[in-house]
Amino acid sequence: MLLAYTALPVGFAAVNTGTPQPPTWTMYAINLNSSVGAIGSLLWSKTYPAPAGNLTLTFSGADWQTRTFVMNYEETMQWVGYSLTNGAQLWGPTPSQTALDYYGTPGSPPLQAFLAYGTLYSSSYGGICYAYNDQTGKLVFTWGNGGPSQPDNSTYSGFNGPYGVYPTQIQCIANGVVYLATDEHTVTNPIYVGATLAAINATTGQQIWRLSGYPSEWAATGAAWAVAAGYLTFFNGYDGQIYSIGRGPSATTVTAGPKVTTFGDNVVISGTVMDTSAGTQQAEQKGDFPNGVPCAADSIMQAWMGYVYQQQAEPTNFAGVPVTVTVLDSNHNCYVIGTATTDSSGTYSLTWKPSIPGNFTVYADFLGTNGYWPSNGETTFNVMSAAPTASPEDPAQPQSQLDLRSQLLETT
Repeated sequence: MLLAYTALPVGFAAVNTGTPQPPTWTMYAINLNSSVGAIGSLLWSKTYPAPAGNLTLTFSGADWQTRTFVMNYEETMQWVGYSLTNGAQLWGPTPSQTALDYYGTPGSPPLQAFLAYGTLYSSSYGGICYAYNDQTGKLVFTWGNGGPSQPDNSTYSGFNGPYGVYPTQIQCIANGVVYLATDEHTVTNPIYVGATLAAINATTGQQIWRLSGYPSEWAATGAAWAVAAGYLTFFNGYDGQIYSIGRGPSATTVTAGPKVTTFGDNVVISGTVMDTSAGTQQAEQKGDFPNGVPCAADSIMQAWMGYVYQQQAEPTNFAGVPVTVTVLDSNHNCYVIGTATTDSSGTYSLTWKPSIPGNFTVYADFLGTNGYWPSNGETTFNVMSAAPTASPEDPAQPQSQLDLRSQLLETT
């Protein structure tokens, strides 16, 4: 258990009101692990000098896995790391973050720092998410400062916001993903144009997806974002709806035609792969997609979901999903005959010529993507043996009904 023994140093704002700047501050740790020693025993106590320059010192969290805790210099937006094992300073202070971030620090501690995966994540009014190694203080990556030419790494707002960048706060961290959103203390009126919600890789900072949205003001943000079983749930202030983001269910169908064909002829195998998420059954989506919502490839998912659910423009570069077609032939051999890709209607098609006659079973397998769970379909068809070719010397004559009846009687 980590505790502060004295008040932490306060900076310019408090000093200007007559509050004296304490020259030192003290932290100590109490043991709660019986395998280490007596419960309640003092593990360490350490007194530190106040930072120079009348800076405000704020506790920003502890990482129990890496045995570190972090303090923040509010006025300069710098971080300092300490050991939970003995209280020693490990690193810092780090270089200052962008100046606008200062206006996020006097709020509640979650606006200052999130500790996860051995990393300190910080993001605020400056629109840049910083990620520091919490054992060394080394900057691992930044996201949000790519500029207008890099939409996957930019929070540039131009004249859409008062700062030139969209203030961007961390909403939650889970499943190796940092979730961010355009967000500040009080929603502007009129609300920002072009605000977004974004998911970035917690290790690399690479953007995973981004959607149009404005969650809420700070007070409601922490309670509004929940992650469980691989699904993110949040409220979108743009349309007043609750969203759930995650891997959705799919449905695969398959047909073969003709159902009965002659050996040597082609068979056309076709079907659909459709998105069967609960959202596709809403009145608006069913009206827009009366035949169902096609599954889209991961590469187009962001734009496709914006089109399906947020009245965004229909993407012109739709990419479908692959379907693997397998057959079980009359000799009980099972083999893949090809792969087809769905189009913007969700339909795929494959033409194939069987190599032997008999009964065939067809399996269509959509193996799934990051956006959709897998699904499959099954059908059958028959290939009849080809009729014998009549020789020129003895051309075959069509049998009369009487001849057919005679053959039937002979066999009985």
